[in-house]
Amino acid sequence: MTTSAQSASYHNTSKGILLCFAAYATFSVQDAVMKWMVADFTVAELLFWRALTSLLVGFAFGGKALIRQTIDSPVLKPLIWRSFIATMAWVFYYLSAIGLSLSQMTTIYYSAPIMVVILAVALLKERPTKLQWSSVLVGFVGVIIASRPEGTDQVMSVFFALFSALLWAYTYILLRKLSGQSTVFVQLFAANTMTVLLTGLSLPWTFTAFDPPTIGVMVFTGIIGLAGQYFLFASFEHAEATVLAPIEYTGLIWAFLFSYFIWGNQPSTFLIIGAVFISLSGLLSVLANNRKKQLKPQDSYS
Repeated sequence: MTTSAQSASYHNTSKGILLCFAAYATFSVQDAVMKWMVADFTVAELLFWRALTSLLVGFAFGGKALIRQTIDSPVLKPLIWRSFIATMAWVFYYLSAIGLSLSQMTTIYYSAPIMVVILAVALLKERPTKLQWSSVLVGFVGVIIASRPEGTDQVMSVFFALFSALLWAYTYILLRKLSGQSTVFVQLFAANTMTVLLTGLSLPWTFTAFDPPTIGVMVFTGIIGLAGQYFLFASFEHAEATVLAPIEYTGLIWAFLFSYFIWGNQPSTFLIIGAVFISLSGLLSVLANNRKKQLKPQDSYS
C-alpha cells in the first residue's frame, strides 16, 4: 500500500510539473504575440480584447452563477482593489515591450519575487530569514545587471518593466490576504472585468481601426492567456508550490528563444548574467521558504 501511495504521489507531482511547464510556455506565447502587436496597436486596446475574450469564456462556463458569486463575495472591495493593481501591472508590462526585447522585459519582470519579500516585511510585518535576504540581494544584483540600459531611449521602458514587477509583487501580497476567502474563478472574473472597464474607457482615444484577422489574433491571445491561467492553477492541485516555483523561471528560456527566432534579438552578456542571478535568487527563495516551514514546528515547542 505504501508503494502504491508513493506511486500515486509521484504521478500527481509529475502531472503538476508538466502542467506548470505548459503554463509558462503558454504565457510566453501570449507575451510574444502582445510584443508583436504592440508595435501597431495601443496597449489599452490589446488588453481590452484579451480581457474581454477571457471574460466571455469565463461567463460561458460559469454563467450568471459566477457573476452572483463575484458580487456577493465578502471580500469584493479588496478584490476590486487587487484587480485594479493587476490591470495596471499588465499595462506597464506591455508598455515596456515598446522599447525592450521580449527577453529583456521578461528578465526584468522576474524581479517580482524579490520585491515580494521586501513588501512582505513592510506590509505584512513578516521576518525574513538570512537566506531569504540573501536571495533578495542576489536577485537585486541580477536586476541591476540585466536592466543595464544600452541607450537613453530604453530608460523609461526599463522603468515600466520594474514598476510592473513591483505592482505584481503587491498583488501577491494582496492575494495572501485574500487567501481562502474567494475562489480562483471569482478572482479571475473580477480581474478581467476590471481590465475591460479600465481599458474600455480609453478606447475612444486609443482605438485603432483593424481588420477581422487582427481581431482573430487578439481573441487568440485572450484564449492563450486564459489557458495559461488554467494550466497554472491546475498545476497547484497536483504539486506543492515549492516544487513548482522554480519552474516559473523556464519562462526566461522561452522568452530568449522567441526573442531570437522571431525578432533576431541576440541576448547580451549582461542580460544572460542578470537572468542567471535572478533565477538563482528564485531558487534560493524556494530553499529559504522550505527551511522556514521546517523550523516552524520546532519553534512552536520552544
